[in-house]
Amino acid sequence: MRKFFSLLLLCAVCSALPAVAQVFSVRGVLKDSISGEAQIYASVRMFAVGSDKPVAVAATDEDGAFRLTAPRAGTYEIVAAAIGKEGLKRRVSLTRQQPAANLGDLLMSDAGMLATATVTAVRPLVKAEVDKVAYSMAEDPEAKTSTLIDMLRKVPMVTVDGDDGIQVNGSSSFKVYVNGKPNEMMSSNPSEIMKNFPASTIRKVEVITDPGAKYDAEGLSGILNIVTDSETRTSGYTFTPNAGISRGGYNAGAFLMAQAGKFTLSANYGMRKFSRPTSTSFDERENFTSDAERFLRSRGETKNRGMFQYGSLSASYEFDEKNLLSVSAGVFGHRNRIASTYIYDMADIDEMPVYSYMMTDNRRRLHMNYNAGADYQHAFAREDQMLTLSYRFNSSPNTTTDETRYTEIDNVPYDLRDLDTDPDNTSLEHTLQLDFTTPLADSHTLSAGLKQIFRINRSDNVELSRPAGSDDPFVFDADASLRYRHRGSISAAYGEYLYKVEKLTARAGLRYEFSNIRVDYPDGSREAFASNFSDLVPNLSVGYNLSPTQLVKLSYNTRIGRPGITQLSPYVEHITPESESYGNPNLDTETAHNIGLGYSLFAQKFSISANLSHALSNDGIASYSALYDNIMHTTYANCLRSRVTNLNLFLNWGLTSTTQLNINSNFGYSDLRSSLSKDHTSGWNCFAFAGLTQTLPGAVKLRLNGGGGNGRLSLQGKSSGFYFYGLNLSRSFLRDDRLTLSLQARNFLTRWNSRTNERLSETFRSYTSSRDDRMSFGLNVSWKFGSLKAEVKRARRALESDDHDHAAGDDEGGAGEH
Repeated sequence: MRKFFSLLLLCAVCSALPAVAQVFSVRGVLKDSISGEAQIYASVRMFAVGSDKPVAVAATDEDGAFRLTAPRAGTYEIVAAAIGKEGLKRRVSLTRQQPAANLGDLLMSDAGMLATATVTAVRPLVKAEVDKVAYSMAEDPEAKTSTLIDMLRKVPMVTVDGDDGIQVNGSSSFKVYVNGKPNEMMSSNPSEIMKNFPASTIRKVEVITDPGAKYDAEGLSGILNIVTDSETRTSGYTFTPNAGISRGGYNAGAFLMAQAGKFTLSANYGMRKFSRPTSTSFDERENFTSDAERFLRSRGETKNRGMFQYGSLSASYEFDEKNLLSVSAGVFGHRNRIASTYIYDMADIDEMPVYSYMMTDNRRRLHMNYNAGADYQHAFAREDQMLTLSYRFNSSPNTTTDETRYTEIDNVPYDLRDLDTDPDNTSLEHTLQLDFTTPLADSHTLSAGLKQIFRINRSDNVELSRPAGSDDPFVFDADASLRYRHRGSISAAYGEYLYKVEKLTARAGLRYEFSNIRVDYPDGSREAFASNFSDLVPNLSVGYNLSPTQLVKLSYNTRIGRPGITQLSPYVEHITPESESYGNPNLDTETAHNIGLGYSLFAQKFSISANLSHALSNDGIASYSALYDNIMHTTYANCLRSRVTNLNLFLNWGLTSTTQLNINSNFGYSDLRSSLSKDHTSGWNCFAFAGLTQTLPGAVKLRLNGGGGNGRLSLQGKSSGFYFYGLNLSRSFLRDDRLTLSLQARNFLTRWNSRTNERLSETFRSYTSSRDDRMSFGLNVSWKFGSLKAEVKRARRALESDDHDHAAGDDEGGAGEH
């Protein structure tokens, strides 16, 4: 398989390199028809005659000049647009005898009415606004053969370490949204889900570090909003199937969209099946409290295979120009089987053997998420005044069956028992929200809203056991099993004021949340209890455009984090006879204060975004471990005192007309302390990613990328450094690039990846080393049928997010882009 993909890559490169490559180009200069002044940063697009998809786009430079490169000889239409100017069109013919055309000075007249002028600018990979940064997956062809976690390494203010752990703005405490709606399954286990989520279905990823008062206050470092592909911009229908194969798995999917009158419907489905090569691990734990049982060591092998599926459905009906109803539904599913074998050895302080045993573990996991929602929007006669009523339903069932068996038992001083466990955790949520937005005067806008959330978390854990190595039937263990219920309600009200005039944008908001929780145990094993919490969450942000392409912003906000069912449930999971983990039902809400300063520059050939942030918290929820009675106990507490400073730099540079460089890097310093013990970790951490894109002759695109970091800090330790690299080739065929082929190879020179993790506390020291096969090759094919010129309309103030595109120009503009 490796030789086969290597040969395909070689053939693709060789076929794209003819002896002589001819370049077809058009250049010109845009000027004002009266003053003769250059039209700076105007949009210029090149279309093949008869096609509505541009083959090249550019923005004019400081002298009003532009240059467009055509993929082949032919007749093309050049379309230029600028703010306040009438559109301009020119037709040119490029031949092998005359491959270049100079249009000279092109004069643009003032538009009759400025309000009707539309400007469409070049879509950059990164778009920065006062409250967020967005990375366009749709503009990055490498997404066609990558998973979401691979592409996240490119996103500003997001880092992915060697263990695929994800951090946003230097913190693991963030919320994941899908299309502006919270997704509990992805928030609770983002790494595992995103490793199997095809990036080809994602339009953009937004890092919302300064959520306004309208958003829920949860998510300490902000929100990672994943916006799926909506296949906008075309009338009739469109159907796009895709399929891919890679080393150890395959994927397939399809997108369908159709319109009939005022009714529009879109549907999306995708799946990925995987089988990962066997990984190996070595663990050592030193017990500082015992000389007789000092060193516990294990060696193991793990095999992981499974399937990820997702589907979504969106529809809208426009009753009239002032009333819009939109509905949506989605499902995410992740099923996998993990088979592991470990050999454990205990030794005393003099390294003399004490006991040993072998443990085999077969685990089957099913994580699901179902969601549905509806938004009704009414627009009043006054421009930009609207009312939105929204409802959301969300359910996240999570089941894990685990079979643990012990063999080769030698001198173990306690009774080992084979276990069959069947934990069943489910979260249900109903949400109602009312939003109202109205302009108060020129440049002033007021938004306000009410929200009510009803949550039910259910945990039913059944445990059966028998003496290890026997053929006895498994017996229900009432003491180890647990039934747990956590019911809660959140009432919220918010107000937000927006001031926007010329170059200045300012926003201030305040959100109040009152939450009530009730915990009970249906089997009566523990005493029920209830608690109330009140949180006042302010936010303030100011943005100033130094020029049409430069934005500087300053922000402050308070964010909170509420514990999830895994952190709350007191069910004891016996990982091994020497280690167990459980939740803490007495956890409180955690609070973080965030300050940010950012600068963005977007020019024709050069873009840069820099963000400096500082976050502090004194009551963070942290996982911590303690060793006593030779058992490692892992649980959660509001014990984390953290101070985290981060500098994120993103660079996109057009080195030539066919070469582009982008860099995403993060440098930070963290200080983490525990209020319960002497645990303290501090130090620098860095991450860097670089990618080079080259357009080869024959319209083949070659992409090289690589990156790495120095590991990640935790309260009780640090992980090792890591690196990665990859290569991607893609080519589109047929009219309007309907057929696209992509080849990719990752870490193709070094098959094995080794990682380490060290932890240190008052009672123990632990060291973990793992080794897995990370080499990957892949092929992906997509084909687009039909055409469509409508998009599923969504309420502009839909629940949780107001960032859905309302018109073609909305996604093109934004602070700092013209």
